[in-house]
Amino acid sequence: MNKTKSLDNVLDNVADKVAIEDMPLETLRDYRLYNEEARRLNKKLKKCDYPIKACPIELHPTQRVAIQENAQPNNPVRVFLSNDQIHFDKVLTSGKEYDLPQCVVSYLAQKATPKMGYVNLPDGTRETRIVNQIPRFSVRTVYAS
Repeated sequence: MNKTKSLDNVLDNVADKVAIEDMPLETLRDYRLYNEEARRLNKKLKKCDYPIKACPIELHPTQRVAIQENAQPNNPVRVFLSNDQIHFDKVLTSGKEYDLPQCVVSYLAQKATPKMGYVNLPDGTRETRIVNQIPRFSVRTVYAS
């Protein structure tokens, strides 16, 4: 465990010695290091000279899944996820199998509709909180074709 942490620290220090223009962008880790350096330099310069770059979808590890919307199972599912890691914008047909990046699969699996309810507190008062969450999508992993 300590060897892994020390190896990451050594590799991170190597990234500090390479100019941002010369940094390779070939893996997910390269994009993460580039974006961290770009944020650091933009903050130091107090202007946005170095844009944040999203990693191409081809470099992300994928997972074969079938997706279906629970409320309206026949409707297509529009998935839009854009952050510093990925830019993903597609319309998926319900029930069909797709090879999706793992970050998109986890994003869809976390989407839920909250149900509010009263919770009795120890001091005798009541407070409104989220008591349950109903998943919006069924994300089923496909192991064999």
